[in-house]
Amino acid sequence: MRRNNFIPRGRGRNVRPVLHIYCEGETEEVYLNAYKRFKRYSCCEIERSHHTDPVGLVEEAIKAKNTAPASDSFWAAYDLEDMSLENKRKAHVEAYRLAEANDIHIALSAISIEVWILLHFTSKPGRYLQSDSAVRALRKYYPNYMKGNGNVFNTLQHLIPDARRNAVNLLHHLERDYMDKKPYELNPYTAFHLLLDAIDLME
Repeated sequence: MRRNNFIPRGRGRNVRPVLHIYCEGETEEVYLNAYKRFKRYSCCEIERSHHTDPVGLVEEAIKAKNTAPASDSFWAAYDLEDMSLENKRKAHVEAYRLAEANDIHIALSAISIEVWILLHFTSKPGRYLQSDSAVRALRKYYPNYMKGNGNVFNTLQHLIPDARRNAVNLLHHLERDYMDKKPYELNPYTAFHLLLDAIDLME
């Protein structure tokens, strides 16, 4: 596992802030790395993590943040998955509690990252209880879709403006109709476009 890519800060140096992203899944990591290369961004680091659970990702981000320059920002990107399991629900509650207390941002997708990808094609991604159902729905638009496929970003690049617009509209409706709900209580839901916005603002 590679080390966190913090840019060294020396006395008297004027170094730009860095945005660090900890991903649960390979699909998120591949998409974000391709987005970074396409934009030629240098102040964004997709950090490799051995954690796949929400709490572990957030705790890893907190640990890194505690030794990083105050100007750096930290995100965790992960999926909702199966909320019918009590331990999963408690993990999301705890992850958000830790994130809010330590200024860590979360890019949650419900039920999975495939909801964000569906928004490249439709404004109504649907509510899914399992990620496999979202994958099947996505393949109606993108028959060759496979999790972790390195070509996903290149295939969908021209549709990103549509995905962002659809995600903004979805979030607007959710905030209007479920204003008292936490993100992990919503389905469908994604904050992936907010992460892309944050990356863009770093450059």
